Amino acid sequence: MLSPLWVERFLRIPGAKQVKAHLLQQGHTDDEANTGGVAAAFLVIFLLVILFNSFIYGLIHTSFQSLWDYCQQNPAEATGIAIFGTLMLLALIFQFMRRTSAQKAEAQHRQRMDRHKIEEKRNHLRKGAMGNFEEIFRFYLSEKYPEIEVKSVHVVDMVPRIRFQVRRFSTGESALIGRAPKDSKEDYAADMMKQKYMKELDSNYRTFREALFTDTLHVLERAFFLSENIPHVIADAMMSFISGKAKYYDGTVLSVKAQREVFEHTQKNQLPPFKALTSFDLRYNDGMETQPIPQEESKGARVIERIKENAPKINIRYETAKEKVDEGWEKPKAVEEPQVIQETLRGKELSSLPLAQFQDLAVGVLAKMNFDVRKIKKVPGGTLQIQVDFQHPVVGGSFLVLARQYPETAPVHADLIRELDEVTREEGCKRGIYIVTGRFTEEARNISRTMAVDLVDGLKLTELMEGPAYDGRWTFRVVDEKGVVADLSRMSLMDFEKETDLFLKCLGFRVEKTRRIPGGAVVAVAEFPHPITGGKYAVMARQYPPEERVPAELVSEMGHIMKAEFCHRGLLMVTADFAMEARALARFSNVELVDRNQWENLRRQL
Repeated sequence: MLSPLWVERFLRIPGAKQVKAHLLQQGHTDDEANTGGVAAAFLVIFLLVILFNSFIYGLIHTSFQSLWDYCQQNPAEATGIAIFGTLMLLALIFQFMRRTSAQKAEAQHRQRMDRHKIEEKRNHLRKGAMGNFEEIFRFYLSEKYPEIEVKSVHVVDMVPRIRFQVRRFSTGESALIGRAPKDSKEDYAADMMKQKYMKELDSNYRTFREALFTDTLHVLERAFFLSENIPHVIADAMMSFISGKAKYYDGTVLSVKAQREVFEHTQKNQLPPFKALTSFDLRYNDGMETQPIPQEESKGARVIERIKENAPKINIRYETAKEKVDEGWEKPKAVEEPQVIQETLRGKELSSLPLAQFQDLAVGVLAKMNFDVRKIKKVPGGTLQIQVDFQHPVVGGSFLVLARQYPETAPVHADLIRELDEVTREEGCKRGIYIVTGRFTEEARNISRTMAVDLVDGLKLTELMEGPAYDGRWTFRVVDEKGVVADLSRMSLMDFEKETDLFLKCLGFRVEKTRRIPGGAVVAVAEFPHPITGGKYAVMARQYPPEERVPAELVSEMGHIMKAEFCHRGLLMVTADFAMEARALARFSNVELVDRNQWENLRRQL
């Protein structure tokens, strides 16, 4: 017996639907009508095959009869032509086989190369670079579950949000949908048709739900598989359909926010799909629930499937544990003489100052260190949150400062440093600065070197108050027009080394040593003398063609150079543009990037 899918395909052949409709009008059951329609389809196919074969036979007989007569009259020439034709045929076959094998080998090589590139990008993903998450996720998902269609992928703060299309299912008896019983008296045949339709609808709905829950778990499984650093994954199942009242619905029918620990627990215990999803933050509304047709509508009904009215779109928004709050910010008071404020507070215990005076002290020290204070907010618990700008073309940018009073001997632990690093990323700032009147533990100091956080304890705060102001001016160099326009990518390595050394000095760095390494690159160790955000930098400058994109592998190589030079921050300078994944990886590696455009512009300004 044919499957419902093949029955539906055969009924598409011209003439089959007409036969089925005629049998239904004669009072036959639906199965008998389907059998008749399939038989008519087989008869049409048989007649078409006979006509096609007859046409081919007549074409051969009329076209090649003269050639056959010539071969009978000239056997020697016919034999030579046959041998030549055979050799040509074999040559074509062998050429086709060779090309096929070469194309197959090339395809396999390309596939291996693509997989190797994806594996390299996945290694960067495991280190925290989420720039290529969508490409990697689509590759691994299509490799294991090709039937799942991904619509979009967005990553916010290490949490990917994946939207995929829901699959729809229909059985072979879907032709009953939209056809109402002909007899208004609801005879026995109409009741049987209605019962069959309801069974089919229930079967379709159960198949749809099972596939929906299973695909959602597959999406979560592939996302968590890519990296151990992904804490949560949000999966949205998208669907579009038209309700019984011609209302178009296009939106999310299921959304789930899964935690890694809970997901691993559900997979370990092999929970059913729906039970596993209910372990997370689940929101579900498929809009597919149906209601039976009222008796008075059975005669003129064209659409039997009834979708619940007023099914709203699900606007799903997951809130993070720490939500950004825009209220509470205030502009700082103008600090014209920060030195005067610090002199009035000299000799006093910083931890015992009123919060207003401590705020003036923190703002004064930041202004003295050449920071431009933008706005201030008081966080409950006696913490000041200050957003400042540091004007420097390479190491400058927006900084987030947290200032808090502690007793002079109170230790400040590493957990606070991690929290500041997270808040800095949420606020879109380049680095964070933690100012306290106590002292940082050794663990806090060690962990700050691996994060984008600078520390100022009570002792250093006193030194900044008593010391001179930071002079943020840079040196200027005088060069001729030829020296400015010279192409960085075509310089000799010796001139390129001199250019790198001069460029760093003009930006305020103190160059301690430089050396050339194989591959056309210059490595240096330079110190930026800022009292708060300064320190030793491992510098690498490398020549690239202007049209080339610098990959993320160079940022990883920069990390090894930083370790070799005992530096916790790096400066990578190239004569090309950086790839997007390279910029994403640099944010998590404490590496500052200088591309060709920035380098050329600064050469003309300095």
